Amino acid sequence: MARPKSHINHLKVFQVNVRFTCEDLLLIESQSKTYGLTVVEYVRKRALNKQLPKHAISPINRELLIELSRIGNNVNQLAKKSNQNFLDKYVFKRKFKELKQMLNSIKTELLG
Repeated sequence: MARPKSHINHLKVFQVNVRFTCEDLLLIESQSKTYGLTVVEYVRKRALNKQLPKHAISPINRELLIELSRIGNNVNQLAKKSNQNFLDKYVFKRKFKELKQMLNSIKTELLG
């Protein structure tokens, strides 16, 4: 089955060429990387006054934040399974609450 055709208003058929100095291009590339966008996406969003991602994060911190989210997801899955058949669930819940607070503090520290 073929992919449905896009509406004519959603197609990007027009191209605008822009020239930058070397310094300007390096600045734009670094800013786009901090938002996790490509240069084209970044320039398009800035030109159209669209909202950029809420937090500008360095690439290193972005990877740490992604890893923290994965850890949090695993903790939630473990907590759900343990709550179904765990004998001392109150102690277990308290420990997980402490772990969740630690993860949230790390996340807020990364976001600044």
